[in-house]
Amino acid sequence: MRQHKLSTGKTILMIAAAIMIVAAAQVFAMTAAEAAVSLGLPAAAGNLLAGILYPVAAIGLVFLLCRKIIKITTNECKITKFSLKPVWCMTAVLMPAMVSITLICTNGHWENNGMDRAGTAALVVGTVMYYGIGTGIVEEIAFRGLIMSALEYRFNKAVAVIAPSVLFGAMHIIGNDLDARSTVQLLTAGSIVGILLSLVAYESGNIWNGALIHAVWNIVDGILHIGNSAYHGAVYNYVLDTDSFLLTGGDFGIEASIVSVGAYMLFIVLALVLCRKKNTGKDMRNT
Repeated sequence: MRQHKLSTGKTILMIAAAIMIVAAAQVFAMTAAEAAVSLGLPAAAGNLLAGILYPVAAIGLVFLLCRKIIKITTNECKITKFSLKPVWCMTAVLMPAMVSITLICTNGHWENNGMDRAGTAALVVGTVMYYGIGTGIVEEIAFRGLIMSALEYRFNKAVAVIAPSVLFGAMHIIGNDLDARSTVQLLTAGSIVGILLSLVAYESGNIWNGALIHAVWNIVDGILHIGNSAYHGAVYNYVLDTDSFLLTGGDFGIEASIVSVGAYMLFIVLALVLCRKKNTGKDMRNT
C-alpha cells in the first residue's frame, strides 16, 4: 500500500489515461491486423495478430504512464507478475457454464450460422484471442488496475470498488442501440459484474484472476450466442422462445439477464467471504 494519496490531478490523469489506453491499443491492434490481412495474411492469422498486439500495446502504454508520468510502480496498480488462484480459475469456468446451462434448459431451439471452415476458424481465433484474452486483459488493466487503484489512493476502497464498476457498465452502452429499459438493465448488470471483478482483484491482489474470468466469459459468449434471435458472429446459436427482457437481457443480450445477474451476485458473496477471511488473517498476524 502506498504511504501517501495521489493528488486530484494525477487521479484524473490516471482515469482519463486508462480509457485512452484501451482505445489507442485497440486501434493500433486492429489497424495492424487489417493491414496484415490486406497483404495476404489469412483472416484467422490476422485475428491472432490483433489478439496479441492488443494487450501488448496496452501493457506497454501502462508501463510508460506509471513509471514516467505518475511515478508509481505497476505492482501498486495490481498489475503484478502473472498469478492465478484455483478458486477464481474455477469461477471462470463455473459462472458462464451455470448461466448457459440454465438458459439452454428453457424453451428454445438451436440454429447453425452456416459459415464455411475458414470463416469459422477466423471467428474462433478472433473470439479466443481478441474478444476473449485480449479484451479481458486490457479492460481489467484499465478498470481494476489503473482506475480502481487511482480512486483507492485518492479516496478509499469503497469508492474504488463502486465508481469504476459503474463506469465499466456505462462504457458498454457506447456503440449499442439500446432503449431506455435495456440501458438501465445493462448499467445495472455491468455495475454488478464490475463489483465482482473489483472484489476478485482485491482478494487475489492482482488483475490476472479477474482477467481470466472476464476472458472466459467473453469466449463462451462469443462462441455460444444465447438470445431471442440468432447472431451470425457466433459459432453456435441457441434462440430463446421468449421475449422476456429479464431472461434475454433486453437489447444487449444475456450478459444483462436476470440469470447472469444472479450468477454475478452468487460469486460476489464468495468474493466478500474470501476478502473478509483474508482481512481477518492479516489482523491476526498484526496482533
